[in-house]
Amino acid sequence: MQRKKRLQLWLLLSLFGAGITGLYWHRVLGPWEHYIDVETGRSKASMGDLYPRWVGTRALLLEGKNPYGPEVSHEIQMAFYGHEIHQTYDQPEKDRIDEQRFAYPVYVVFLLAPTVHIDFAVLQSWTPVVLAMLTAASMLLWLEVLHWRPPWPIVCAMILFMISSPQIAQGLRLRQFGLLVAFLIALSAWCVMRNHLATAGLLLALATIKPQMVALPLACFLTWSVGDVKKRWRLAAGFAGALALLAGAGELLLPRWPRYFLEGIVAYRKYFPTTSPLRLALGNGIGEAVGGVIIIGLLIFAWRNRAQPGDSPQFASTLAASFIAATLALPILTPFNQAMLILPVLMVLGGWASLPKFSRVTFILITSWPWIVELVLLLFPPRLNSLGRFPLLPSLLVLSVPFLVPLWLVTRKANVQAGQSLIPQ
Repeated sequence: MQRKKRLQLWLLLSLFGAGITGLYWHRVLGPWEHYIDVETGRSKASMGDLYPRWVGTRALLLEGKNPYGPEVSHEIQMAFYGHEIHQTYDQPEKDRIDEQRFAYPVYVVFLLAPTVHIDFAVLQSWTPVVLAMLTAASMLLWLEVLHWRPPWPIVCAMILFMISSPQIAQGLRLRQFGLLVAFLIALSAWCVMRNHLATAGLLLALATIKPQMVALPLACFLTWSVGDVKKRWRLAAGFAGALALLAGAGELLLPRWPRYFLEGIVAYRKYFPTTSPLRLALGNGIGEAVGGVIIIGLLIFAWRNRAQPGDSPQFASTLAASFIAATLALPILTPFNQAMLILPVLMVLGGWASLPKFSRVTFILITSWPWIVELVLLLFPPRLNSLGRFPLLPSLLVLSVPFLVPLWLVTRKANVQAGQSLIPQ
């Protein structure tokens, strides 16, 4: 009876947290963002990150236009800003305008091809639902990879907590493909565990639509594949073959597309400059040096674990390390990229009893902060027609998460029995 009550309590808490987050989106954060972006004249409409990709896909598949070209870019800018963007990059970074170009590899159009005849308003409405379902599926896949099967009320509670976190909520609001890439990586790991290696390679090739997210996990997958080439060559072959097919099909649609893509990436780093958490915390020079050390350490760790089975804890730990290294060292500062941390966070939860008191307290603080602050701001709403940033308070601690997750993992005590966790089994 006590166990049943604990399960019910976790589920009720997660429903409460998700409800608080939903109300906060609609009553505080959404209206404030509309004021900041639209009513102040910064943009014409809030279109999200899906729109440039969708317009570029339509332009290429229906009209044969270059999605990287100025004509398509100006069409996108007219929807976002009501005018074309012409700027130099000698002004301070904070004054530069996001030019909202089509900045993905051209083969992203194959994923978006089924949507070209759908009204964008309909697509805009349903995309968060699809991305939320894929993110929930990511958690289920990672639980399988970890061989951890909590009771279904607890699984539902963890999914609700995850989806209503500031990081995932941001990705849903922006309709960000980063959540899709996180799902593809999770599905790849599940396929490796089930020995579907060619399929895993295919999924990893698709995940390269966001190369900055997949680079380090991909390096670990390929390093693992050379640990037993006779049995695992299908993963590398599946990846190489699928990527060649995607790139080749893209070349047929748009000759010389890699050149256009690389030119777009160079421009993107100028009009939408970003950084890594390490560079933000330590400065460019030291942060880059520490990031380089972390990446080298990751590759050594992956090499040492290359012979481990795909269903082993060591393989999962290697992937978790690659996600942590990516969110710390690569220029993917935007919070939605922390969807990559689902696996290491699940590892923290699964070994809750092995955490020292400090780690437990910081974990509870970091995870509960958004819902507590959202509730306070719902009860005492800030001015929504103001440039004040009070509506962003729930996300105040988000950038600390990539630093804290490895701390929680390395402070676990090795002598605690396996299977003891934060939640009832």
